[in-house]
Amino acid sequence: MLFDVFICHASEDKECFVRSLAQRLRESHVEVWFDEFTLRVGDSLRRSIDLGLRQSRFGIVVLSNNFFNKNWPQWELDGLVQRQNSVGENVILPVWHQVTQNDVANYSPSLAEKVATKTEYGLDRVVDDLLKVMKPTGSSLIIARDILIEHGVNPPVVTDDWWLDVAAFSNYNAVEGTFQEASGWERWGFPLPPEGTSPEERGRRLAFAAMQRDWQKRADEIPITQVTPPEEVLAFMSSLPGLLEACHDHPVFLAVYAPQLTIPGLGGEFEIVFEGLFCELVAKNSPHGYPPNVLPLRYPNLDSMSPWGTAEYYFVGAGGAASTGPENGFYEKIDYLLWLLSDTSSWVPSNVRNVLVEGLCVMGTWPWFRDGESERLGFNPCAETEALEQELYRHRVFSAFKLSRRVKRDMLSRFAFSKQLLSLQESPEELVELFLKAGVIEKWYQRHSKRR
Repeated sequence: MLFDVFICHASEDKECFVRSLAQRLRESHVEVWFDEFTLRVGDSLRRSIDLGLRQSRFGIVVLSNNFFNKNWPQWELDGLVQRQNSVGENVILPVWHQVTQNDVANYSPSLAEKVATKTEYGLDRVVDDLLKVMKPTGSSLIIARDILIEHGVNPPVVTDDWWLDVAAFSNYNAVEGTFQEASGWERWGFPLPPEGTSPEERGRRLAFAAMQRDWQKRADEIPITQVTPPEEVLAFMSSLPGLLEACHDHPVFLAVYAPQLTIPGLGGEFEIVFEGLFCELVAKNSPHGYPPNVLPLRYPNLDSMSPWGTAEYYFVGAGGAASTGPENGFYEKIDYLLWLLSDTSSWVPSNVRNVLVEGLCVMGTWPWFRDGESERLGFNPCAETEALEQELYRHRVFSAFKLSRRVKRDMLSRFAFSKQLLSLQESPEELVELFLKAGVIEKWYQRHSKRR
C-alpha cells in the first residue's frame, strides 16, 4: 500500500470542501491520494487513479449532487466497491456534502445504509470522524508512524511490508534482558525502549527500531568507526533522526562506538556528559582502588593505564572476553595499528597514540588473513600472504628474525590494502618503515617470551 486514503469526489466540490479536507488529513500524518498532491505533469490520469484506488487503505467518497451527475467519480466509486467486496473489509468512508438521506438512497441504496459523516458538521468534526476509522486509538503501528514523523522520518503507510522488516528488527537482540545484553546490539546499536504490552510502549519500540535500523546501516556504509575524525562523527550523529537522543540516553554505549569523542577536548556537545560520567565512575570504583574500565582515555594519568586494556577498549569495545558490553570492532588490528603510525591519525593527541600503539603491539596484530576479517573487508591474499607470520613462529627470539624479500612482499601487500582501506597518506613502503621503526616485531617477541 502507498496511501492511507483515496478521495473520490466531483471536481466542482474541490474548492468549497475537498481541498481543505485533503490538506487537514495530510497535516494529521495521513498519506492522501489527491490529484493536486499526487499527479505530476505527464502522468497518465487513468493509471494514476487506478494506482490510488488499488493501493489505498481507504476511499473517502464525497457524495454530492455534483457527484451524482458525473460519470468519472462514479467509475472511481465502482473501483472502491470492487476493492471492498474483494477484501471483505470496510474500505468506503462516505461523506455527505449538501445532500439528504433520500438523495443518497435514490443514487445508491447500499451507500445510504452506510454510516456517514456530513459536511454540515464542520470540517473539524468530519476530519475527527474519518481519523477515528483510519487511525484507530490503540494501534501500535499508527503510534510508531506518528513518532517517526515527529522525528522527521517519512515512513510508508502501515500496511507496507517495510513495517514487517521493522517489526522483525525490533526483536533481533537474542540476549536482551540478560547480563550479555549490551553485546547483542551490534555496532551503533542502543537498547530499544522496553517492548511492554501497551500500544504506546510497542509503538515507541517500533519507531526507534526503524530509526536504529537506518543509522546502523549508514554507520557501516560510510563507515563511522574509531578512526573517523570527531567532527565527522558528531555530524553523522546529528544527521540521522533519533540518534542524538539515543546517544544522550546511553552515553556509555556512545563512548564505546565513538571512543575518540571521549578524548578530552574532542567530545563536542558530549564533553560535559563524558566528564560527568567519568567522575561518577571514578567515585563508584574508588573504594576498590582501580580506575573504571570505560572512558580510560579521560584518566588524567593515561600512562599509568594498561596499554592492552586501553587499546582493547578503543578498538574492540567494552565487552572483551566476558562479552558484557557493546562491541565496536570494524577493521583488523593491523589496520588500526597502521592508521596510528600514519600521519592520517594526527588529530589524535600524541600521548593517546603512543598508548594505543603500545596496546596493539602487546595484543598482537596477526594473523591478518586467517581470521576472515581481512577477507570480509575485501583483501585478496597473494602467494606471500602469511609469510611474516610463518617467519615469526619459526624463531624464538627477535635476533633470529629475518626480514626476507618474501616477508617484505607479504607486508607490502597487506599494507597497500590498509592504505586504500583507510586512505592513509603514506605509501606501502613508508608504512613498512614506520611499522619496523615502531618496534612492532620486537615487541611481539617480548610478549611471546613472557608467555613462555
